Amino acid sequence: MSKPILTYFDLYGKGEACRMALAHGKIEFEDNRVSGPAWAAFKASEKCPNGQIPVLEIDGKYLNQSQAILRFIGMKSGAYPISDPFACHFADAIIDTCDDLANNQPKTPEGKPLIMMMFKADPIPAEPLATMVEARKKYHAKMSGLLKEKIFFGGDKPSIADFWIAASIYSFERNTKGKEAQAHVYAAFNAALKEDTNLTAWTDRMGEELKEYLANRGSGSL
Repeated sequence: MSKPILTYFDLYGKGEACRMALAHGKIEFEDNRVSGPAWAAFKASEKCPNGQIPVLEIDGKYLNQSQAILRFIGMKSGAYPISDPFACHFADAIIDTCDDLANNQPKTPEGKPLIMMMFKADPIPAEPLATMVEARKKYHAKMSGLLKEKIFFGGDKPSIADFWIAASIYSFERNTKGKEAQAHVYAAFNAALKEDTNLTAWTDRMGEELKEYLANRGSGSL
């Protein structure tokens, strides 16, 4: 297998779970972060078949769609155990549940998710932040309820579901490299997480699993 190239924007977003899974699986890869002219050129190339990223380039093929890429990485690393259909279904169902929650997150009167305010230069005001925190608490409670007493969502070791959720939490609650203007948002989300001791303990375990990656990853948000 040739050295994979993962192309995504210079932020966490939909590429972060894939980066985490590659790093945790000890799969050496090139983290190709694009923006501006580089993104325009990549989008127009044969490497970007659907005009979207992330794209995983491997062995002359160009894989798209973040969840499909994550499953592919999981098949290679053992984090998506195809020999156990029930385990695969559980991981897929958790990721689908995350999507359901994301699709129902609070929005502005114009219909845009409040979370997109993170990209603005101005700090998010108190009122929308309070609404965002309440939605995040629901996310914590749902994930904690699915985790129950397991060490990881994958059982005794992380599955692709663990990386999907870790990418979210380490982009918000545990993001130490995010925008300074939104530092109060990260702090508020992290305070909410601490109220759920079960999910907090899981987050700590994932932090240990991904310790080297987290220490060396680039800055970013979302």
